[in-house]
Amino acid sequence: MRPKREHVMYGGIYERIRHPQAAGEFPLWWIIAFLVHSPFLVLFSFLYIPVWYYLCVAEERDLLIRYGTAYEEYRQRVGFWFPKRHLSYKENGVKS
Repeated sequence: MRPKREHVMYGGIYERIRHPQAAGEFPLWWIIAFLVHSPFLVLFSFLYIPVWYYLCVAEERDLLIRYGTAYEEYRQRVGFWFPKRHLSYKENGVKS
């Protein structure tokens, strides 16, 4: 299975973070746990974080195999779960 050459790899929120669904799901576990008054779900949510992290890392490995250097450049430019702060305007091609 190979990606098509005309395939657009990134767009929307994926220009800011690579795993927006994972970042949005973390607080959801705690909200549900407190809404249903379940100490078990609170504890389970803390166990679930490393599992979800591993799934994101596994997905990244797969995408690196599929897209190669293009995905590596994307990884350097875009944050994993949180947006990266760009310290220099020169990195973004903006003159100060």
